[in-house]
Amino acid sequence: MTIAAGLIVSRFLHYLALSMLFGGALFPFYGFGHEAVQPMARWLRAILLSAALLGLLSGLSWLAFTSAGMSGALSGMTDPAVLSTVIGSTDFGRVWVVRLLLACVVVLLLLPRKAPAWRSYAVAGASLVLLASIAWTGHAGADSGAAGLPHRIADTLHLLAAGIWVGALFIFARLVVMALRGLRDDDLHTLRDALSRFSGMGTVVVLTLVLSGIANPGFLAGFKAAYGRILLIKLAMFGAMLLLATANRFWLTPRLSLSLASGTGLKNALAALRLSLLTEAALAVLVLAAVAWLGTLSPTGED
Repeated sequence: MTIAAGLIVSRFLHYLALSMLFGGALFPFYGFGHEAVQPMARWLRAILLSAALLGLLSGLSWLAFTSAGMSGALSGMTDPAVLSTVIGSTDFGRVWVVRLLLACVVVLLLLPRKAPAWRSYAVAGASLVLLASIAWTGHAGADSGAAGLPHRIADTLHLLAAGIWVGALFIFARLVVMALRGLRDDDLHTLRDALSRFSGMGTVVVLTLVLSGIANPGFLAGFKAAYGRILLIKLAMFGAMLLLATANRFWLTPRLSLSLASGTGLKNALAALRLSLLTEAALAVLVLAAVAWLGTLSPTGED
């Protein structure tokens, strides 16, 4: 594997893991109502722990491939002198060490099967910091000009909004699978109520993504060379996600509510919702892959 490919894969896995971690940890506070302060469900803890472990491992990989890139050889991944220089002499390295330590804390918080309710708040807060701090290490973090701070703020908001959406998609996918498996009233009503509660949050998320994306200097720089082509593909996939999200909100969720009320067509309504959510989740994964690639390219086309 080349250094560039390894860096792209590491970035992608890190984005995916931390989006799932933050979005999944935040979801109970608005998606499950009064249950938010209760000890987290076993299945949710398993998702968050897997995401935290992947975030830690991909973070280590990102650091290793960045070190290799700075040294110009794959051997830089394990060279103590190179790693020491990156960690001790660069802003990226110093920020990354703190982030990796925080990721370890999140893993430790999620390891116990039974824990007090405050764990949910701690994991949500730590995962927010982990995801948001990525903005201080990429293009925005390297921008020391007058636009540096607004750029970092825009990237931070973009990352957090994307994390909320991606995390919610995976939670919804899990809920709809649970509902289809047993068709139990509790699971069905939990799914329907969570979908309804997400509608307001979803509007805020989309507006934040659009506005913070437009504010990004990479977007305003135009569509040049490889960066521009990948950005156009990303925007097309984002548009497809919006269409699916609109269908979920205004057609599939009301259809599920009607099926619950009438007691007919329930399996068909759930199957259609599952297909839509899984497609939307797959597009979200591809969008994150595009973001990971974009992060290794110059917005000005100097690639």
